[in-house]
Amino acid sequence: MKNKAQRFIKYPLYSSNSWLEKMMVKLHFGGIARCSVCGFLTLLLVKGENLRETFRCLKCQSTNRQRQLAYVCCQAIGSIKEKNLSSMKDFSKLDNFVIYNTEAHGAIHKQLAKTKNYICSEYFGDSYKSGDFVNDIMHQDLMNLSLMDESVDLVISSDVFEHIPYPYKAHQEVYRILKKGGRHIFTVPFYQTEFLDEDRTIIDKNGKTVFLKDPLYHKDPLRPEGALVYKIFSLEMLIKLRKIGFKTNFYHLYKPLYGIFGSNAIVFEAIKE
Repeated sequence: MKNKAQRFIKYPLYSSNSWLEKMMVKLHFGGIARCSVCGFLTLLLVKGENLRETFRCLKCQSTNRQRQLAYVCCQAIGSIKEKNLSSMKDFSKLDNFVIYNTEAHGAIHKQLAKTKNYICSEYFGDSYKSGDFVNDIMHQDLMNLSLMDESVDLVISSDVFEHIPYPYKAHQEVYRILKKGGRHIFTVPFYQTEFLDEDRTIIDKNGKTVFLKDPLYHKDPLRPEGALVYKIFSLEMLIKLRKIGFKTNFYHLYKPLYGIFGSNAIVFEAIKE
């Protein structure tokens, strides 16, 4: 017998790509959309079946994931500041607003690079200390930031925290540097059907890297071998963020007119109360 209540289930997030999305993958074309990163009406190019990492904007090369992040940034900050922020380049309209991006590359960085009060960094390894510059790019260890307490209005990170050995220590650092009411808007790999985080790699008490599961690496422009994944997140993350002091919003997006597709278009907004 069919369970008529099943359509009301909100979690786990059981869903699959629509017939239209499957057709877009087959045709390698995602239609036309307004890009929330660069602001242009653009064509979307589809390469591969991972919708989150494709649907590239022909103008700025942003991916579906980056537009998801940009859309939430624009909507959340635009609402607070009572300004129409339709893309990341519109953040130049804001005065006395400090943005810290945990990356110094990619489509979002390129749009923010000329914005006033914009800070960006990369992680170059444990031989450097936070605040050092490597090839004119600031190095920051997110578990030990050199930024001042309550100095930042918005922190942006896109699939970064899964590569940190102790990600919740990094979240504590983000909480420290955010002003009251400040936001960390971010994406991470997230299990939509689980409740507990998955530890894939840990550092033992002797400082040795221990693989609990087969090593998983994500593409990284700074590391040819890729960036090692330590943790995949799930609902447990929201509880731990609350214990740090954040109020967290969980966005599950579907905005085809903005080039946001797929069943896993998930963005988090952690607000320092």
